[in-house]
Amino acid sequence: MSKLFYKAMIEDIQNEKCTDAELEALLNAFEYTVKKMATTLARKAWYTLEDYATAKQYGIDRFTLMIERKEVLGQEQWHGVFEYGSKNLKVIGTLEKD
Repeated sequence: MSKLFYKAMIEDIQNEKCTDAELEALLNAFEYTVKKMATTLARKAWYTLEDYATAKQYGIDRFTLMIERKEVLGQEQWHGVFEYGSKNLKVIGTLEKD
């Protein structure tokens, strides 16, 4: 079964200076990116959110995202770091069957 049908689950976040609206939009971008990246062999990738279709609409188009797939205690985890100026958001997530 394709991992596109899995659901990204947020396990932990560390927010530094992101607004609630930015936080919600960034978490949605993280979930979307995890699902797309899970279908590839990539272990680490960098993204500029201005390339995302709805980023400008939600005010997150200036953020960058570094995301890495890691094996932790037999579980595949996704570690993401969003950055823009002094704003940072660190996210850890997993994929589960929907």
